[in-house]
Amino acid sequence: MGVKLKLGSMELELAYIDWLRAQGHTPLDGIETFFRHSDFVRSQLLMIHESEQEKLAAEAREHLRQRTSDPVFSAQFPMVYQCMDDGGEALRYTVTLTMSDKGAEWVGRVWNGSAYLGEIHGKGSGPQANYVDLARMHIESQVKCPGVLKPAQ
Repeated sequence: MGVKLKLGSMELELAYIDWLRAQGHTPLDGIETFFRHSDFVRSQLLMIHESEQEKLAAEAREHLRQRTSDPVFSAQFPMVYQCMDDGGEALRYTVTLTMSDKGAEWVGRVWNGSAYLGEIHGKGSGPQANYVDLARMHIESQVKCPGVLKPAQ
């Protein structure tokens, strides 16, 4: 079984994409956290001789930095927003909008560090409404209410 933590490895990119979607990080900002916390990286480092680990990890990081600078690659991920809960904890969330002629519905997915906290659902309508702003205001107000986050289904 070959090492998949190397420059240009499709397995590396796929593992990173899956991890980003599960962890709610932006592609560029998630690289270091991916290397610190992902099972994929951990398992690959075990297969590399210690003398080569740092070099291969640096090359893999650089490869991911180059990929994330490509707008086509980065466009497949939602924007990641930051907010604080009532206790002053930093949270991050993504917004997925579904638009119709009657308005918009959204799902906000919320994380605290590596812990996925759940989802906040909402909807709104109105002439000339900025639905992203409306969704963000709703999500940020709801994260401060106990028991509002629903586990994903």
